[in-house]
Amino acid sequence: WLKNLLGSVSCGQGFQCVQTPSWEPLHRARLGDHSCNERRMVTVFGFGKAVPLVFLPWVSAVSASSFVHLIPQVPWQALPSLDVGLERAARAEYEMGVQAWNLRQAEQGLELFLKSAQKGHEVGEYCFRYGMYHEFPPSDMQQAFRWYKRGARMNHKGSTTMLGKLHMAAGHRDEAMHFLQRTGLPNTGRLIPGMDEPFRSLSVEDLAGKGHGGERGDSLAQWFLGELFLQSAKLRDAVKWWKRSAENGDSDAMMRLSQVFREGAIGVPQEPMLARHWLFAAAAHGHKDALDHVNWAGAKRPRVEQEWMDLMEDRGWV
Repeated sequence: WLKNLLGSVSCGQGFQCVQTPSWEPLHRARLGDHSCNERRMVTVFGFGKAVPLVFLPWVSAVSASSFVHLIPQVPWQALPSLDVGLERAARAEYEMGVQAWNLRQAEQGLELFLKSAQKGHEVGEYCFRYGMYHEFPPSDMQQAFRWYKRGARMNHKGSTTMLGKLHMAAGHRDEAMHFLQRTGLPNTGRLIPGMDEPFRSLSVEDLAGKGHGGERGDSLAQWFLGELFLQSAKLRDAVKWWKRSAENGDSDAMMRLSQVFREGAIGVPQEPMLARHWLFAAAAHGHKDALDHVNWAGAKRPRVEQEWMDLMEDRGWV
């Protein structure tokens, strides 16, 4: 009659039954080692039913069957009540950290970034900010290297670019090229024709699919790559990287292009129209030196330049 009373209904809480050879773990189940969300259940081999804990002394007197553990089939990270709450808290802490950082409250921002990273949110960004913090005066470049390397191991774009910048400043050209290419190139990892001669520490096979610069590449990394090729007297290659950076909105790269096309050099002829175009582009993006050198008295302008002029007038820069 007890078997008919209990029936053959399973727990239904996403648990897997595993039989154990003895009845000894029963007292641990009663202490709460195995629990569902609403009530604690164990399964007694021979009944096929998940029995409430209040029945356990009674069932143990009736049956000497072996105890069956309940093993969760879903990891705790997938529980919505825990996962969603942690994610929201981590996101809120990260956003407050960004606000504190923008208000030049670096220590407070880092504490919030740490709390967010401990919950698994934007860990690479925490390493990046901590590396930047160690570049502030009084700087500690050894610690900056350390934190940027941690972020670069997670393929964090900012950390990888800054690590390449530090290697470039230290005179480590091969290392600088390696890290700057990782973010300067888009995610496709395609090489630019003619750019694979000097200081290429990675082959085409190494770079295939390993770019971490997003859809168009990181503009800051592209700027540093242009400077790196300029140091090695490869001006044509430098111009190619500056152009990619300028097309991604970097105003310093626009000014470099304006200067190069205005003056000309070996392998790069003078191009007055291109120099004027990039000067107006840099001014429209707020570059101070470009705003000082723009000729505002021109009568006829190309359509693009006129749109930039209207934009600068709306912003009060003219």
